[in-house]
Amino acid sequence: MKFLKKILCLSLTLVLATSIFILSQNTIISEAAETVTITGALIQGENVVVTTTGAVASADGLYHLYAQDPNQGGTVGIDVAQAQAARVATFTFPLNKNSADSMLFKKFTVVVTTAGGAQAVSNSMYITNPEACATKALPRMDRGKKGLVASTEAPIMYQNNIKALGCNQVTLNIPLSTISNGRSVFKYNGKEYHFDSAFLGNFDSGVRRWNSEGAQVTVILLVDKTADANFINPYSIEGITNPQANFLSFNAATTTGCEYCAALGAFMAQHFSGGVHGQVDNFIIGNEVNAWSQWNYMNAGSLQNFTKQYADAFRLIYNGIKSENANANVYCCTDQQWGRAAASYFYGGREFLSCFNSYLKSEGNIDWRLATHAYNVPLYEVHNWTPNGNLKHSQSSPYISVQNIDVVTDFLCQKDFLSPTGQVRSVKLSEQGFTSHTGENEQAVAITYAILVANNNRFIDGIIISREKDDYGECTQGLQMGLMDLSNRHKTAWDYYANAGDPTFTAAASQLAGVDLNTLITPR
Repeated sequence: MKFLKKILCLSLTLVLATSIFILSQNTIISEAAETVTITGALIQGENVVVTTTGAVASADGLYHLYAQDPNQGGTVGIDVAQAQAARVATFTFPLNKNSADSMLFKKFTVVVTTAGGAQAVSNSMYITNPEACATKALPRMDRGKKGLVASTEAPIMYQNNIKALGCNQVTLNIPLSTISNGRSVFKYNGKEYHFDSAFLGNFDSGVRRWNSEGAQVTVILLVDKTADANFINPYSIEGITNPQANFLSFNAATTTGCEYCAALGAFMAQHFSGGVHGQVDNFIIGNEVNAWSQWNYMNAGSLQNFTKQYADAFRLIYNGIKSENANANVYCCTDQQWGRAAASYFYGGREFLSCFNSYLKSEGNIDWRLATHAYNVPLYEVHNWTPNGNLKHSQSSPYISVQNIDVVTDFLCQKDFLSPTGQVRSVKLSEQGFTSHTGENEQAVAITYAILVANNNRFIDGIIISREKDDYGECTQGLQMGLMDLSNRHKTAWDYYANAGDPTFTAAASQLAGVDLNTLITPR
């Protein structure tokens, strides 16, 4: 009998020990971070389908999928779907595009119930194919790389210069102050936004005209100091009174800011979707964003936080654009600072892009592109074809210019940087200015060489020369960048730009440079 009692006691001890072990294991599993992996979040028809792998114990036997804004995390959000807790799980729920319940701009996180309450147990992921619900897929006007910052002065805009110059691309800057706080009502996701369609209409005739002359149009969206306050990131507020800050950063740090960014992307893509407003194929989000103290002011404290703030806003605007025009390209923008160590006013482009790409991929890879300004160092140095100690054909190069732009395209060829379809992300040289202050012949050579470089690099999708006409403010700084001077006279560079790629003009430019420009190309 005593022996039987000992066996029963031993058995009970083993059961209790096993139970405690199982409970402890369940607790450990449920409290472990990212033990469920979201492997996809895709639009399929009218629904969103989210898939997961990995098992976590849940008190109610269910995985709960939470929909969250970019500024939310953990267990903050809305429980939009449930699935049985299993090694492989699938959640299906309505997309609800353009409604108060829209899922288009949400990120998704798996949450389980535990004795201690709800707990997030997965990574977070956004929808990665917003183009699947697009209302349009406009045929792109990809007709060539040669571009120009065109003049918007009425006498010049209507002179057919774009066609005469053989210009294939035109860029247009739109500060948000010009279109926010308008009288027009744009209804989106169950709310009203007051964008100024009337003011934006001032650009419509220009966009239509450029389209008719064979030019693809790119719009650059900029948060200036008098933009609607909802667009301004909280980390950027002090930049409003900072004279060194030219533009500020988009706001994805607040719920209202997220909503405004989403609405902006959809509004712009809808407006410029052909017809009476003209067609815009490309959108650039911000200007030289890594130069944060001047061109994308956001004193976020660290590269990681800075990148998160920008990347979250970028994705919102990206989803808004791509969900209206599936074939639009969306670019982030960096300057010529490449391998330099971060300082108090900038982050190196290479370091920023590494962080940007890593962050976006961690929450769902998308087809972002790169716009970069590969200016000479210093800006007023026109000899872009001459060897320069600041320019190396290696990733350690402090700066990049057209002379070593292969450094950037090589960087993007890395496997980790490929697009969701496995393609190398294209690069647009979206602002390339060469001054004539030391001589018009030198400017002509610089433009010829720059376009020659772009034409010999298959990863470059455009080179935008800044600008059609000299800008008075820039001229006072010694930056006479135009193909025309302030009196509208054509400079020497006018003909060289118009005939860029013509062997005769390349030979003439080589003679002016004293070296065969073809020998200075690094093809890619």
